[in-house]
Amino acid sequence: MNMRIENDALGDVEVPADSYGGSFYTRAKKNFNISGLESPASFRVAFAWIKMAAASVNSELGHLDSKLAEAIISAGTEFVDGKFEYDLDVYQAGAGTPYNMHLNEILANRASESLGGEKGKYDPVHPNNHVNMAQSSNDTNPTATRIAALMDLKALFANGNELINSLAKKSVEYKDVVKVGRTHLQDAVPITLGQEFEAYASSIRGALARLDAAQDELRMLGIGGTATGSGINTHPEFTEKMCAELSRLSGMDLRPADNKFETTHSMAAFLAVSSGLRGLATELLRISNDLRLLSSGPYGGLGEIELPEVEPGSSIMPGKVNPSVAECMSMISIQVIGLDHAIALCAQQGQLELNWHTPLIMLDLLHQIGILTNGMDMFGKLCVDGVSIKEKNIQSNLERSTAMATALAPYMGYHEVAELVNEAIEKDVPFASLVPEEFKKYLVADKMTQPNRN
Repeated sequence: MNMRIENDALGDVEVPADSYGGSFYTRAKKNFNISGLESPASFRVAFAWIKMAAASVNSELGHLDSKLAEAIISAGTEFVDGKFEYDLDVYQAGAGTPYNMHLNEILANRASESLGGEKGKYDPVHPNNHVNMAQSSNDTNPTATRIAALMDLKALFANGNELINSLAKKSVEYKDVVKVGRTHLQDAVPITLGQEFEAYASSIRGALARLDAAQDELRMLGIGGTATGSGINTHPEFTEKMCAELSRLSGMDLRPADNKFETTHSMAAFLAVSSGLRGLATELLRISNDLRLLSSGPYGGLGEIELPEVEPGSSIMPGKVNPSVAECMSMISIQVIGLDHAIALCAQQGQLELNWHTPLIMLDLLHQIGILTNGMDMFGKLCVDGVSIKEKNIQSNLERSTAMATALAPYMGYHEVAELVNEAIEKDVPFASLVPEEFKKYLVADKMTQPNRN
């Protein structure tokens, strides 16, 4: 492999001759060969937008030659289009300095090349002096993560609302299907299957609303805070102009943070969004477990609904079909909950003026968003949309259960009804068969699914 020699503060470094990365990239690539995991596409795009916006703003403020700014912006556009490799491991030096410097080197080399220079010479465009002007890894990484999360959350909300629609359609379809309601996994009182599904839709709706409130804080950017939040080496108008330019590039409403010292060392905004994702995952876990339980069987379980059959369920048991999609949704949800704990630990690690765990926060937060986005799409289309009912089992379970006993308590008395329940269980007969004739008029199951006493 042909190599070129670059020099940095630690000495000479051999860099592949055709690489747009430089000495910093080469050292990081060698040092941090940990997981093979690379940064998500949204993070790369957001980071490039920061460099492009900074070139534009610094040029406008008279700090950067316009020709150099144009070359950097052009290189950034190529980066956004996927022209250059950006393959550093996500587990790397704290605060994401390798991410920042690798991009600085790529854009400097490409911009210089476009202006007649050579890779590795950094003439006329230098990675630190020009591409990184008025920036630090400490403000660019959190800013890129905020923008990337906002980008990815758009698809999550779209798929979440589609799932709500799927659940709501089932609530309408089964609004008149009366069944046994269960608490503590024991017969409770009658409800409709439609009421169950409407409750599921409502819980996802509420989780998305809480997440939406949390994401608004991500719009407050600390860019321009540079190393600690003080804004050293920046123009007084830099932050406001950066937010305006990033809003233009991203199509989002982005605003300067009230306190850039806070956004440098506090990761509370990311933790709030992660907590919202954890809440959504918790609801999805509960719903997927309910559907698995309601579909258990076909003869040894509740067997009140059927889930779509998407694959054979066993390598040894012929004909067995498992609730595969609901199981996958369960695993996704548990992973999101676990990642939230990791983000909480990362948020605790900020010390004095910096939290250096931003690469891990970025990885976990965007992974949470990505798998929930895809998971809800799968869950709605391959599971919820295809739910069907086993009417015979639902009716049989209702008729043999003691679920209707509660409706008699106001008329017969709690103790007297409890004795009938015990007798029905002991004799293994339908509860209704033991109810005196004068009280059977109250045993109308569908009226028990709503307020029913005048």
